[in-house]
Amino acid sequence: MANIQPNRYVLGGKNGFDKVDYETSSFIGQPILVLTLGSPTSPARQFTGSQIRAVSTEIGTLVTVTTDLTIDTGSKSFSVLIPSITLTNISDHKAFTTEAIVTSHSGPNSIPSTGVHETYHFIPLKGEASFVLAAFESVLGPLAKETNK
Repeated sequence: MANIQPNRYVLGGKNGFDKVDYETSSFIGQPILVLTLGSPTSPARQFTGSQIRAVSTEIGTLVTVTTDLTIDTGSKSFSVLIPSITLTNISDHKAFTTEAIVTSHSGPNSIPSTGVHETYHFIPLKGEASFVLAAFESVLGPLAKETNK
């Protein structure tokens, strides 16, 4: 049995409007995260490369992006906890549940300047982990095999 790590996680909230599509490596060779939060009219926001921070912890991988940033009054970030998952083959999919956290961070000019500096909003998510081949891998794969003959 093969031990394949998923590279794509597609998640959704109960409201049908909160959506996360996270790939650890995309066709551009970097991680990509597409995020929609809130309502049917909320735009999808795309984050790539260094905009995405992934930290391995004993409870899974915490993937975070900064969604709003100001110089003086703080910021907001979105984090999702991705559990460790192993697939049996490249066509395998595993369903899972997890939590996302929208964090509001106070800034240096926030009022009051003392007290709690982060507040959290938790979003339960359900989704599926899978393995996808990036476009350049599926195109270059046959070419690479021909070149190596």
